[in-house]
Amino acid sequence: MKLMGILRLHELACRVRNGLDGAVPALVAELEAGSWRSMAEIAAFYPTAVIDGIRVRIPLGGGYQIDLLADCEAQMVLIEYAGATSGARAR
Repeated sequence: MKLMGILRLHELACRVRNGLDGAVPALVAELEAGSWRSMAEIAAFYPTAVIDGIRVRIPLGGGYQIDLLADCEAQMVLIEYAGATSGARAR
């Protein structure tokens, strides 16, 4: 998948440093390597994710989450939000 908005993930990793124990770099690698053909495949890969249409919310634990838009046909992911669950925009 082509990953856009990666700066948001980088900023989150810098802000929390050891707080996520490598979760952000691991997520980046998974998203870039992913080649999901449907939202159902994404749901199977991330069973704790909340999926609504093309929107995906992935909890990272420790009060953090990633909100993204996934276009499986175009093989693109846009990171909309990366940060504290309390700071997330409501859907």
